[in-house]
Amino acid sequence: MAILRRNAESDNPVAMCQLGDAYKAGDLKLVPSHKKAARLYQRAADLGDVEAMNCLGILYLNGRGVKLDKKKAVKYYRMAADCGHAHAQFNIGLCFEDGIRVAQDYAEAARFFKLAAEQGDTNAEHNLGVMYLKSLGVACDTAEAIRWFERAAAKGNKKAKKALAEIRSL
Repeated sequence: MAILRRNAESDNPVAMCQLGDAYKAGDLKLVPSHKKAARLYQRAADLGDVEAMNCLGILYLNGRGVKLDKKKAVKYYRMAADCGHAHAQFNIGLCFEDGIRVAQDYAEAARFFKLAAEQGDTNAEHNLGVMYLKSLGVACDTAEAIRWFERAAAKGNKKAKKALAEIRSL
């Protein structure tokens, strides 16, 4: 803990992000504090840490430790997604899928889900399968949907397993 704190105080963005995670979860015998986590994530994000950008997006989307601001959530998700962060790509895909502070755009959602899925993000693999199955932003392609569902199911994704069972029961 002392080393982590010292590194965070020395403007090490990775240490700041890790300390933010610890405050958010109440790990390392710290009193849980989303506010402290947000401050650490902000400092780390300002120094270019993409994990911190994604974490800030999550906090802004849910109004935890910061004022609820979905526009800022999208901003931080996009910043991290543009740097190749898979979970941020999944998160921005959800924003486009649901029209959260961006115009609903299934093609953009599918594009971001695919970027994340290609990096192995299990939830993105499932969501991309749904997009192909329901022809949302992509052409309907049951074989491609099954391929993505199988990838997610192989990693234990229950929604993907259920989707495969439903497809196979037809």
